[in-house]
Amino acid sequence: MRILDLHIDGFGKFHDLSVSFDKDLNVVYGRNEAGKSTLHTFIRCMLFGLERGRGRAARTDLYSKYEPWQNKAVYGGQMRVEKDGVIYRLERNFQKDQKSFVIVNENAGKEVEPTKGFLDFLLGGLTETAYNNTISISQLKSATDEGMVSELKNYIANMNTSGNMALNITKATAYLKNQRKQFESQLSPEASVNYTSLLSEIRALERELSSPKYDIK
Repeated sequence: MRILDLHIDGFGKFHDLSVSFDKDLNVVYGRNEAGKSTLHTFIRCMLFGLERGRGRAARTDLYSKYEPWQNKAVYGGQMRVEKDGVIYRLERNFQKDQKSFVIVNENAGKEVEPTKGFLDFLLGGLTETAYNNTISISQLKSATDEGMVSELKNYIANMNTSGNMALNITKATAYLKNQRKQFESQLSPEASVNYTSLLSEIRALERELSSPKYDIK
């Protein structure tokens, strides 16, 4: 995916601003407080959205930090990207009471439902955590987020166990444990006792079969 251009209706200090990007290297530069970080954050929010925090967290979250300076009623914009030769226009309104997200396939001239599956296709499966720690690293930030560490651990576990990064072993295990609890709760008291007894026998047999004397040479 390649970002072609963007238009900011209202985001932080910017109002009615258009920016185009070349197909090769692009360098955004300027003095302190020129708005480099604001542009950086706008791109991130156009790709992954912008949620408002709750309670005290709302006072210092990204939503509050980048509310438009000039007109708070206009909060959002659009960004055009290219993927496999097709141009898509992403339109977002971040206003809490008018929040919206629209994707338009400009080649076909029609809207595309912004499902998780389509966004995974558009972003190549990239998560916001991975984006912030690889593609879009902010100024003076070199330490890896804990969320990224967790994602990498899960990725490695998935690949080692199943050979497929799309299979989430952690979630699958949690699901199976939950299913087991539901199954056990449906057993009658007598059946539950028998089930526990049989399960103990099975585990005992498994331990016995794993002993060295049963090794095949």
